Amino acid sequence: MKAYVREIAWVAIAQGVAFVGGLATVKVAAVVLGPSEYGKLSVGLAAIGIFQVCLYGAVSQTATRFLAFAGSHGQLQEYDRALAKLAGIAALVIMLVLAVVTLTGIRQWLPVPASLLAVYTIINGFQAIMLAVFNAARKRQLVAILAITEALLRPSLIFALTRSPEPTANQAMTGYVLTVGTIAVMIVAFRHLLGWSSLERVWSRESEPPTMQGRSLTWDMVFFAAPFVIFGLLGAMGSHGERLLLAQWVSWSDVGSYALMAQLVVAPNVLFTSAVNQFYFPLIFQSDPDGTRHVGRGFRLYLLASVMGIVAITASVAALGPHLIPLFSSRDFLGSEHLLWYLGVSAGLFSIGQQLVLPGLRLNRPAVYMPAKLLHSVVLLGTSVRLVPAWGLSGMGIASLAAATAYLLATLMANVWLGRTMARGEICRS
Repeated sequence: MKAYVREIAWVAIAQGVAFVGGLATVKVAAVVLGPSEYGKLSVGLAAIGIFQVCLYGAVSQTATRFLAFAGSHGQLQEYDRALAKLAGIAALVIMLVLAVVTLTGIRQWLPVPASLLAVYTIINGFQAIMLAVFNAARKRQLVAILAITEALLRPSLIFALTRSPEPTANQAMTGYVLTVGTIAVMIVAFRHLLGWSSLERVWSRESEPPTMQGRSLTWDMVFFAAPFVIFGLLGAMGSHGERLLLAQWVSWSDVGSYALMAQLVVAPNVLFTSAVNQFYFPLIFQSDPDGTRHVGRGFRLYLLASVMGIVAITASVAALGPHLIPLFSSRDFLGSEHLLWYLGVSAGLFSIGQQLVLPGLRLNRPAVYMPAKLLHSVVLLGTSVRLVPAWGLSGMGIASLAAATAYLLATLMANVWLGRTMARGEICRS
């Protein structure tokens, strides 16, 4: 129990520092750039987010899921090689996209240089993968150290690089790149110092490595990651498309105001759910590395705590919105704060839907949630195309709420189908 308390404390420290650092970054960038340049920066980050979700998010999920399995089966070296291959493929895809964007002239339409976005995406993707590995290994102190470093460094660099008379989104983006570069160097150093020896000792105490029955871990990881790549492609518009869609119909200042409000409602939910998941996921995967047990009381408590926390966060942020906007930016961003209720409820519903995917992850069947991801993007795209040209930011707020509602319902239906499928399989085996 004492070990769990210490782990909870370190997870809370890491997530709390990351949250404060994120808000500090928003405050610094919003104040020094103003709504228009901040809108350009947010669109550049949205483009990065699409690749993070489609590629590195998939690899990070795979790293979390398979570390315990690889450790208990004596395959940590193959696990290392498989992660390197997956990360290399992701980087290659990004470089190919950069080449296409350059050759076709699309880069001229981007508010931030494509090369800068590509460099940041690759380095930040490496960082995300290694943090997933460290967290899955329950190296909580190390994750906290890296979070503290990033939280202090990123806003400081952005502030230092935007001291020109007319600060730009490019200068702020350079601060992001330098930050992840520094963190990447630290990760390489820590990884070299740690090795796998301590992890191998932990798993050898907990369980004897079972026989592998000739199965390739690399292919298992590839097949596990592939649905997440498809998830990303299907859900890219839903997760990061709002700012990209807004840029087609409203001014950069309106994009900046909307992006700021979205960050204020999303950040607390991400902080809370990340803290819960960082503690719970490694425990559940280590206790059941083969994914053969049923979800039980622990999952119900996990889900209840998640829902209660998300509801409390949503109501608080939406109610306090008019005070939070000038607190974390400037009064230049005021004018559409009524949208915080739409965006807050939307973020809450989507976060609950995200927590509901654990049963499929444990069973190595994430593909059951593909229709939900697709539906989220389709609803967002369809409603925003109809509403935003006529209603502006309000139309996007309504579209976001409709898409999140559809996603939650679709995820619930996927879990119902999964439960019935597993029940029928058990009946057939008996």
